[in-house]
Amino acid sequence: MTLSIAVAGKGGIGKTTVAALLVRALRQRGVRPILAVDADPSSNLAEALGVEEGTTLADIREQGSAPEGSPSSGIGRVRAVEDELQRAISEAEGFDLVTMGRPEGPRCYCAVNNLLRTSLGELARNYAAVVIDNEAGMEHLSRRTTNDIDFLIAVLNPTRPSLRAAQRIVALSRELPMQIGYRAVLLNRAEPEGVPAEIRDELQALDAHRLPDVPEDRGVLRAGAAGRDVFTLPEPSPAWSAVEQVAEMLCTRTACAY
Repeated sequence: MTLSIAVAGKGGIGKTTVAALLVRALRQRGVRPILAVDADPSSNLAEALGVEEGTTLADIREQGSAPEGSPSSGIGRVRAVEDELQRAISEAEGFDLVTMGRPEGPRCYCAVNNLLRTSLGELARNYAAVVIDNEAGMEHLSRRTTNDIDFLIAVLNPTRPSLRAAQRIVALSRELPMQIGYRAVLLNRAEPEGVPAEIRDELQALDAHRLPDVPEDRGVLRAGAAGRDVFTLPEPSPAWSAVEQVAEMLCTRTACAY
């Protein structure tokens, strides 16, 4: 069974770093292969994982929706999309990466989007785990591109705006017809002095599992500034150690296949 994890939250809170560290932690635990999906139009997951970004699914979508694109209907079109998706995969040791790319343009994308969604779902079944770095905000939820997952992790910082975003994500996920095993919140860049009381109280009242806090880590900041990937972080790194605990909790609840 594939372990599926979707990482969501307000922009600029470190979602991509958390998603990349989860890929590293799961790989180190022997959960292989892993499919990393960059569903954020800013497309930073490839850099965080230290791999080259391949063709984006947005490029496949544009080609498939154009009059001069792939076959208009039938098995030919299905195979064309599946072939393009296979070529879009960036391969690395223990994990692969698929990048969604930019938002939709003015064309009609329903048919090719359905093909891509189906093909991506079939592809995911070949992996022990799937980690999705979602776009900022809640658009991925309202469009139902995040569906049938084991864990929806709302990442936040110890600030009221990111807390409000996490609250809305958890609430919206309950209103939509989605299959989600566990809803969880993860506090990123936690300060050494602890969480402010007003944010702590609201977090405790939130109807979601609380994952271990990920502390502010200067090593992560330096690596990001230098363009280094998460695999360069030393194992005693505070952020890395915290995400290791998160991965252990996820695997304990879902019986990761090794």
